[in-house]
Amino acid sequence: MPLPNVEAFTALLFVAGYTLGAGRGIVAAVVASVIYFGFNPQGGGFPPLLAAQASGAVLSPLAGALFRRATNHRAISRAKRGLLLAACAVAVTFVFDLLTNLAFPLATGQDLRGVMVFLAGGLPFSLVHIISNVAIFILLIPPLLELVKRHHLIDAR
Repeated sequence: MPLPNVEAFTALLFVAGYTLGAGRGIVAAVVASVIYFGFNPQGGGFPPLLAAQASGAVLSPLAGALFRRATNHRAISRAKRGLLLAACAVAVTFVFDLLTNLAFPLATGQDLRGVMVFLAGGLPFSLVHIISNVAIFILLIPPLLELVKRHHLIDAR
């Protein structure tokens, strides 16, 4: 049984932005989001939530493209690279979770109290999501980027 909010999707979209650039990475994120979230057997397809998920997902390839620009052809330590990846993971996951946790209560006409209750209820899941994405970004992305570089899979634009 998969753990709630533990996923590699965000990290893979980050790598797509790193390899393809921001524009193509964002297109990949929107297409992947519609497929992944829209046809998820555990539920999905609620239009406001799907829009929030796709909007939040585009942040990962954007961060990947910016990470490439900031680190390309620069010698940076493993520790600094890890800190940058952790910061990217926290930022994109926080905004994604905020968008998706706001989508349902706002789409269903909740007042401010209802929105706050919904956000508070989602907080433990968001914390798991952020912490797991930090670990996944630090552990998974560096070897994936090495493979990409070794096999010359980076868009030269």
